[in-house]
Amino acid sequence: MAKMVGLSRNLKLQWLNKVVELVLEGLPENEIHDQLNDYLSYEISSPTNVRKTREILMYIWAYENQYSAKIKDEALTLIRNYPDYALEIHWCMMLAAYPVFDDMCKLIGKMGEFQDEITLAQLKQKLFDEWGERTTLFHSIDKLVATLKAIDVLSCDKPGKYHITKHKVSNTKISAFMAYTMMLVDDGGYYSLIEVNNSAYMFPFIYKLEKETILEDTRFAMNNFGGEFSISLND
Repeated sequence: MAKMVGLSRNLKLQWLNKVVELVLEGLPENEIHDQLNDYLSYEISSPTNVRKTREILMYIWAYENQYSAKIKDEALTLIRNYPDYALEIHWCMMLAAYPVFDDMCKLIGKMGEFQDEITLAQLKQKLFDEWGERTTLFHSIDKLVATLKAIDVLSCDKPGKYHITKHKVSNTKISAFMAYTMMLVDDGGYYSLIEVNNSAYMFPFIYKLEKETILEDTRFAMNNFGGEFSISLND
């Protein structure tokens, strides 16, 4: 069965912050639904687009899936305690919610390792190769790129040409949360410390997971195979 695209509307950081604010208030889903409708209607005129945007926001923060269920409680605690790192925490929740976001981030991250400029044409072709040339994906790519621009991780100097904007993470708890989320959604088993700290999924962020943190965090397991240090997740 084909993977669901889902992300068909562009998002803004203030909209993500709003849904978190409502979730932190402990409101039931129907109340979050109604308040988001009112909130989004000030900026979005189409009722259909309000509904689509609301459902995307709720899928990221209000609804749960196999991944978000494992990180949501910590994400809410972290965003309450460290609001300056809201972008990084939203990013992790978006990775947990939407596989198309995962794949786009991974592609941009890998492309960014070898080239300074990311072109929309390259990105579309690589995503079409991965997902197939679906109408929903064609529409979604533009919305995803618009989201990445709006949250200040991509900048655009010329039409269709983008540069990555980096954000430094200096909080150990945030770095550990990001590393855990990456390993969870990637599900690759074992990782070197270099791989964890330079993951393509986290391409806009400069962060560092230290060995001391890994030792103290029960979510991680350290292994040593043939003299090579590696990290995995505990079950």
